[in-house]
Amino acid sequence: MRNTARTTSIPATFRQSGAPVTPPATECGARRPGWDQGPAVGSHRIPCILPAGHDGQHRDGLGNTWSPAVESTPAELYALWQGMTIGETAATPLPKLLALLGVTFEEVEPEELPIGIHATFHGQIGDAEIKLSRSLPQVEREPIVREFLNTITPDVAHRRKGPNQYRVTKQITGTVQCYDWCSEAHHEHTGNIEDIVHQSARITLELPTENGPMAVLYAQIAVDQFSTSEVQRKPHIVIDDDQSLYFLPLMQSVEFSDELFEFATALREMTSKAAGK
Repeated sequence: MRNTARTTSIPATFRQSGAPVTPPATECGARRPGWDQGPAVGSHRIPCILPAGHDGQHRDGLGNTWSPAVESTPAELYALWQGMTIGETAATPLPKLLALLGVTFEEVEPEELPIGIHATFHGQIGDAEIKLSRSLPQVEREPIVREFLNTITPDVAHRRKGPNQYRVTKQITGTVQCYDWCSEAHHEHTGNIEDIVHQSARITLELPTENGPMAVLYAQIAVDQFSTSEVQRKPHIVIDDDQSLYFLPLMQSVEFSDELFEFATALREMTSKAAGK
């Protein structure tokens, strides 16, 4: 059965500086939570597990170090994790679980995460990283971390956590007024209306080379009616040099066209001079 335990707050051992926090050690041979009575049976003790490739040293916030005695593969670590009962998992402090599973934790500014995402997981058991937005209320942080841990496997995975509440939406079919110059098949669009961008076919400026023509500049008409930019909400020209996109209002596009014409004229004159004409 997969672990589904939840608690309400992340222990004070998590710093607010944004730097990854290495949780305190699980003492070699320490008994699992809930086994305070009876003999120290090996299966009732938490083994010292070190993720493969680790330098052998764990460090806490006070500068203390410790070296687990056993190095494990992700599969062995996963077997240990799956062997823990829900009660044992719930009673184990989160820092010890993170240390046991080889997971680091970091709090980051909201803008460092994708839009609409407040938590990410990357990696596998024995080597993974969790990032949480500092904007999350403290009470919501540990449940998210534990949820990520509950789904950890020996395989590398990427997971994201969005808002707990989502806007209720209803799918409808509608007609979008398109421009005559638009070459997009908007009649086949099945997603959000906000994703519709009107675009014309591109024109390309090519440079002749020994290996054939090489595109150096593209241009097309575009309109993004839901853009936050006023320029992009109106018909404009997109200039693409394979490195950056430039969104030019129509008047600036005319100025740029004139400059291109002057450049072409000057280039033709240079060619004539070079040819001795």
